[in-house]
Amino acid sequence: MRVVIVWVLGALPVVWAAITSRPGRITPWEAVAYLAVLAVALPLAGRRPVTALVVTAVAWQVGFFASARGDSTIAVGLLAGGLVGVAFLAGRHARTGERGVVALVLIGTSTATAALVLTGAVDTALAATSAVAVLAAVPWAVGRYRRQYTAMVRGGWERAEQLERDAEHVRVRERARLAAEMHDLVGHELAQAALLVGALEVAPALAPEHREAARAARSAVTSAAERLADVVSLLRTAEREPVESAADVVARARRSGLRVELTGDGPGDVDPVIAQTVHRVLTEAITNAIKHAPGAPVSVDLGRVEDGVELRVVSGPGRRTPDDVPGSGQGLLGLAERVALVGGRFTAGPDEGGGFAVTARLPGRAVATAVPHRHRVEQQVRRSARRAVLLTSAIAAGIVVAVLGYLVFDAATSTLDATAFQRLEPGRHESELDLPRRVRVDAPDDPLPVPGGATCRYYSTHINPFDGRRLDLHRLCFRDGVLVDKALLRRDP
Repeated sequence: MRVVIVWVLGALPVVWAAITSRPGRITPWEAVAYLAVLAVALPLAGRRPVTALVVTAVAWQVGFFASARGDSTIAVGLLAGGLVGVAFLAGRHARTGERGVVALVLIGTSTATAALVLTGAVDTALAATSAVAVLAAVPWAVGRYRRQYTAMVRGGWERAEQLERDAEHVRVRERARLAAEMHDLVGHELAQAALLVGALEVAPALAPEHREAARAARSAVTSAAERLADVVSLLRTAEREPVESAADVVARARRSGLRVELTGDGPGDVDPVIAQTVHRVLTEAITNAIKHAPGAPVSVDLGRVEDGVELRVVSGPGRRTPDDVPGSGQGLLGLAERVALVGGRFTAGPDEGGGFAVTARLPGRAVATAVPHRHRVEQQVRRSARRAVLLTSAIAAGIVVAVLGYLVFDAATSTLDATAFQRLEPGRHESELDLPRRVRVDAPDDPLPVPGGATCRYYSTHINPFDGRRLDLHRLCFRDGVLVDKALLRRDP
């Protein structure tokens, strides 16, 4: 649904550019091509975010340079909505930000270079580069922040679920402890009482009525012991089922077609919570290997170490690429949280052999951890938010500085002051004239008639780009390199 909404918002400027009557409009076939690019790039952003970003940015560049001379509004806004949407989704789905940053730098550099090569205008290059920064870099940074924020929320829910599981485990252990105490203490006392009453029942010195009372008492004590046994049995039914062994997990994976080898002497006698954590890490690591490196062999090493248990699962590089790999790395975050909760250390990343390694080092008994995973995720979210704000501020400040700098540069290199203008005499060749190095870039439509066969150039009148008469221009018209006319164009500020 989100992709459809972004596609519709991105398609509106394209449709507008196709049906508008302004000079920069695009043909229906061009509109169809741009819409097709959006239709491909938006779903691709979830699986290949950087590729989708590059494809959309290239399409925007094509539309910009094709329409810049006719209509700058259409040139900038043609695929603006689509580029913003794809950049946000790409930042949202990218596992790491390094490749995206490199892609954005290359996109900005190629945009500026293409603008200078194709148009030769510095102002066009400045506008194009600023547009890429605003339409691509800022949404990318916001998408990265959104990803981190979502990870924090998901981590919070996983932590809550883990706490619930831990609380349930505590309740189960407490019930088992109570059952054991009732069986060992109360049951023992009832058994002794039954023996004593039974001795009275067969004592020859008791009268028949007393013997009958002793028999009734023994029967009641025996019945109470049986009911106690029922209660103990009921309490013990809530104990956890035995955790599946690593050998059983590996055997099940082999039956599914995975080439996996198990080494090591096993976890030994560990706490049930540690055994469950080992089982969770092992099954998740094997599942990830099947998803992300199908066809690759997997090695599992599980054994005792000095301070507990160490599990290492290494998958080789995949021999074939899966068509569609679901998931976004949150399983590894969940494993890190689970291992940290019991006082262990967890690492996951590329292996030296080109594969992927998951390592968990766990204590023999669960202990509290001093560095909760939630705190680390919150720190990541804060850093991501700061980066997004700093990037947006830096882009805005860069655009302002670049625009002001260009205004100063344009005015300083294209100014023909009033004194020099007065000294210019028609009939002299331009090689004899002392003219500025550049002509004014933003020359307006000329309201004065142009001499036949002549070409006119326009120069600034004030070196200060913020002067009240900064918009006035000096016009010089040349025919075959000879000055034939000069005029002062006064433009309303």
